Amino acid sequence: SAFFSPTAIAGRARSYGMSTDAAHRFERGVDWQGQARAIERATELLLKISGGEPGPTVVTIDEANLPAMKVIELRASRISLVLGVDISTDIVDEILNRLGFANRVLDQNNEITEHIWEVSAPSHRFDIAIEADLIEEISRVYGYNNLPVRTPRASLSMLPRSETDLSLNRIRHQLVSRGWFEAITYSFVDAGLQGQLDTTQEPIELANPLSSDMSVMRTTIWTGLLNSLIYNLNRQQDQVRLFETGLCFSQAPNQSSLTFDDIDQVRKLAGVACGRRESENWVNSSEVIDFFDIKGDLESVLALSGEPEAFVISADKHPALHPGQSASIEKYGENVGFIGLLDPRIHQSLDIRYPIFLFEIKTDIIISKSLAEHTPMSRFPEVRRDIAIIVDQKITAKDVRSCINSAADDSLQNLKLFDVYRGKGIDPNRKSLALGLTFTHSSRTLTDD
Repeated sequence: SAFFSPTAIAGRARSYGMSTDAAHRFERGVDWQGQARAIERATELLLKISGGEPGPTVVTIDEANLPAMKVIELRASRISLVLGVDISTDIVDEILNRLGFANRVLDQNNEITEHIWEVSAPSHRFDIAIEADLIEEISRVYGYNNLPVRTPRASLSMLPRSETDLSLNRIRHQLVSRGWFEAITYSFVDAGLQGQLDTTQEPIELANPLSSDMSVMRTTIWTGLLNSLIYNLNRQQDQVRLFETGLCFSQAPNQSSLTFDDIDQVRKLAGVACGRRESENWVNSSEVIDFFDIKGDLESVLALSGEPEAFVISADKHPALHPGQSASIEKYGENVGFIGLLDPRIHQSLDIRYPIFLFEIKTDIIISKSLAEHTPMSRFPEVRRDIAIIVDQKITAKDVRSCINSAADDSLQNLKLFDVYRGKGIDPNRKSLALGLTFTHSSRTLTDD
């Protein structure tokens, strides 16, 4: 018969790959004063069954590591407040005695201002640690049916909320309205797949993982979302769009020891999509989604910040994305995320027939929005002019838009690209960009001059 501290035993058997009844019991706690009674009872049973002569009892005790007897103060006023009923002190005394809880009434300076008990729980009731535990025991013995049923009342005050804060729920609703589904995946992921998706950050390894495919903490949400996407595709889903918001975890490289302060936690919004652009229908096309479908959905989320022009999506490279279909997302020159097509080598290892598009962005960047400002509408008509510009293939529409915006005055209200042409009549190394420019003035009608 023995006693071991639960905190010293917890997890030790699993670390050796063992699962024993002793570990199961000692991890959950046993009576730390019952060893002598247990060995005497076991000896008594052996003598009755098989006979023999008992030997001496050998006791080894480490007094420093034995639990201390807990003395808990129980207030009558607290019982009434928590249970909502006044229970007489005689009934409380009776209940404590029936439970085997040693108790005495606390008397300070021989004057009792409030009925307070000092209660010591027996050693086999190691679950009794605070006053609320004692009140729970009293309510259980007193009878839950005898407790009054009352609707709790409390005064609530509205907490201040800044108009410049964009809630995550609003972002979720925006994506759901565009046909996406929210997923919730584990923060523990497979080290092999994550190593393919993120080669720049060192993952945090778990000391005691549940399984080999949950051995590290995620540095990117793409790892869990790709597993969920594969799960859905294997069940004949031909249109999958999943997004998730959550924390990603990383650490500085070459750490000799790791503490909570060394872990960097970043909240991100990520999504994966593949399959048909529209649900199967006699009137819908069978085209699959492409880069610009995902880019449009992401831009609708960025527009919630109130300053969509602050975000710039430009061609860039990422180790997990296709070199020709990947882009970085920047805000005022700071990189905040990536979007693109999954790298063909990773795509081939996953054995998926549809192209997979992904995006990931830091949510702290978009949850702070600017307030909309009112400007009166012009009483004068708008003027639209469409122009076509032939440029080199290397020149992007973003460069052309920036050039026009820098040269135009305040009368330019809208600038949109509505066509890109490559083909007959144009040099193979050039392309034609068609843009629509809308002008208006607040004080006069615009003319061709």
